[in-house]
Amino acid sequence: MVLFRGDIKCRSLQRRTSISVILPADNIHFLQDSEEIVPKPYKTLYLLHGLYGSDDIFLANTSIQKFAEDHGIAVVIPCGENSFYLDNKNAHAYYGEYVGEELLEITRNIFLLSHKREDTFIAGFSMGGYGAVRNGLKYFENFSKIGMISPALITDDIVHFRYDDNVLRSRDYYESVFGNLDEIRNSDKDPKYLIDNCPNIPDIYMACGRDDFLFEKSRDFHDYLKSKDIEATFVEAEGEHTWEFCDKYIKEFIKTITGD
Repeated sequence: MVLFRGDIKCRSLQRRTSISVILPADNIHFLQDSEEIVPKPYKTLYLLHGLYGSDDIFLANTSIQKFAEDHGIAVVIPCGENSFYLDNKNAHAYYGEYVGEELLEITRNIFLLSHKREDTFIAGFSMGGYGAVRNGLKYFENFSKIGMISPALITDDIVHFRYDDNVLRSRDYYESVFGNLDEIRNSDKDPKYLIDNCPNIPDIYMACGRDDFLFEKSRDFHDYLKSKDIEATFVEAEGEHTWEFCDKYIKEFIKTITGD
């Protein structure tokens, strides 16, 4: 297994930004005098962190590194700041374009990653779950599966927010990220709108804890998918909005990729 952490320069953000990359390189077991050869190029999961996170937070709070090695899949974790992985024209911070297109180009040029849609996946936790479904649908030609763990599907709620010092309830913050909140519905920031207008919807996997404050939002989105006759996996399980829940179900999503 190889773990790379470093900086890349990208045009979408007009600056350097950090990434972590897990590669399931050939595993040498010295005590057993054996070696496991992982077929190349690697299947790849682009994994998006939540609010307040960075590219190393999955490494610190989950066992994704060992799990990716054991299941022969590469994992690319970008730093998305608190952007909700959306495009901010005024700041020239096109995080949607970055994770949906440019990051794939950059990492494929550096590492032995598959260029095939069927080998390329996007997933995320909390804010990253929103980023995964938004960009997985917007850039549907690049991804075959979308994983949403405790996703922050909050676009119907934030339009009603008022001004608050807490970023989670701050209308100022959400306006800085989403723009005019009254214009989210029926735009490419609205996952339901993207579902209605996506010609080739990737497979969708959702998981959310019943005690999670975002649970009803996940159930509502899954009900919307069913109303459109779109098949999707929705796991309702015991749990809250925690790293323990994320760790368990991001691994369950990876199992749907590898067939294990």
